[in-house]
Amino acid sequence: MRILVLACGHCGVPGSVTATRLDPDVAVVWRRSLCDDPATAFPDGTAPGTGIVFLAGRNLERQAQIAEEATRAGVHPTRVRFLDAWWLFQDSSAKDTHLRAAIDRLRTLKDSEPAPMRETIRFRGHVSRRSLLMPGTRFRAPLPRIDAASCRAASGCDLCVRACPAGAVERGIPPHIDPSLCTSCGICLAACPTEAIDHPSMNFRGLEAEAKALADGAPVNLLVLCTSVLLGLRAADLPLDAARWRILEVSSLASLRPRDILRLHSLGFDRVVGVSGGTCCPGAPGAFPVVASLLEAFGREGLVAHWDLSDGPLPSVWSHPLPGGALSIPAANSLPEVAIAMQGENVGIVDLPGPGAGLVTIDAQGCTLCGLCSDRCWSKALAVEEPELGILRLTFDHGSCDACGLCMDVCPEHVLSLRQAIDPRFVGRRIPLKEDAWILCASCGARVAPRTLVDQIAARLKGPLPLDLCPDCKPMRTLVLGDPRT
Repeated sequence: MRILVLACGHCGVPGSVTATRLDPDVAVVWRRSLCDDPATAFPDGTAPGTGIVFLAGRNLERQAQIAEEATRAGVHPTRVRFLDAWWLFQDSSAKDTHLRAAIDRLRTLKDSEPAPMRETIRFRGHVSRRSLLMPGTRFRAPLPRIDAASCRAASGCDLCVRACPAGAVERGIPPHIDPSLCTSCGICLAACPTEAIDHPSMNFRGLEAEAKALADGAPVNLLVLCTSVLLGLRAADLPLDAARWRILEVSSLASLRPRDILRLHSLGFDRVVGVSGGTCCPGAPGAFPVVASLLEAFGREGLVAHWDLSDGPLPSVWSHPLPGGALSIPAANSLPEVAIAMQGENVGIVDLPGPGAGLVTIDAQGCTLCGLCSDRCWSKALAVEEPELGILRLTFDHGSCDACGLCMDVCPEHVLSLRQAIDPRFVGRRIPLKEDAWILCASCGARVAPRTLVDQIAARLKGPLPLDLCPDCKPMRTLVLGDPRT
């Protein structure tokens, strides 16, 4: 992909940006007043596959005009990046690092053109004055797509529907995303446990590529900010030491899963801090407090944190190097596995302030082993097994549970409890929750139902009924033998 960097002089971008050492396929164009005349921003013959990184002021009206001109020039909307982090740093080296990182993220979008888009009057989450004066759909924004083959809606999963703050995800098999309501916040991508919801310009792959470039060099801290906060910041609101901080822009803090935050830290950052500003974006602070609570319980306080700028400036201690050097977080597929990898077998239960890991318990006396919870469980943390002939057992794998809560909703007896927590003692093995025997058909020997379930039904029904017959044998006995119990 060819990359074009456009820089505006009167917005404060120095002409020295043209001397930045970049790859051969990256061209840098600096003009004294580029954003005042957006029609000249794109050289003749700009290829449709070009990626654009724009360095200018945070005036959304002018940015919106640039976006319009880029579309007219044939550039795909997902390949236009307004890099707003540069103005927070006076250090040219930090600016160059953020520019290179933005380019690396753009390179992950080579397959973005076939991806679905939606038309909107909003630009970067805001309605510009031009949109009010000139009504109509003028901008295009990413519209998440759902892979029906990976979606578990047919099994009862509706986590994306519940998570969407705009009510844009409609129930269905698979669910449907209403483009007129979608705000491209990305929360549905994080909510989907099977990663069936995706978009090239919104998934974690691009963020990881940018973060990896930001982590290159000496140990630094990473600030993760949503677009709304970044656009509303003043340099005085967030004084940063260019030698210690890097900035990563996301659509919303809640668009990151707990494992995404851990992966960002594993790239080499000292700290990863999610920053919000009041009700800046839906779902804030997202999973940052969950990951922070886990790490704090295992003696790694401060490696991941959340800060609300309405509470004041960032704690100054975060700008200092970690005592004793950087601490690593072991790579793992789930939070319970991270807990074990941090050698926390002797640590007790760690309660979490949100989903990320869960402990499931049941009232064994009330459970009928109907199996609905295991059918609904996407990760197979809950499973009905047959350890031996005629026996069935409900088991729980703590390491696979992310506390999504689907199992609680479907339990007909309301005997299942879920605690958002981690207990390292139970990671790495399946825990038996209840065991029962099958009632076998008195006629053919086929399975009918668990004994507890049959006993419960018998207690609720009046009169003798053939509860020891399978569905195939019941009508046969009635028709052929005239069984009086039907």
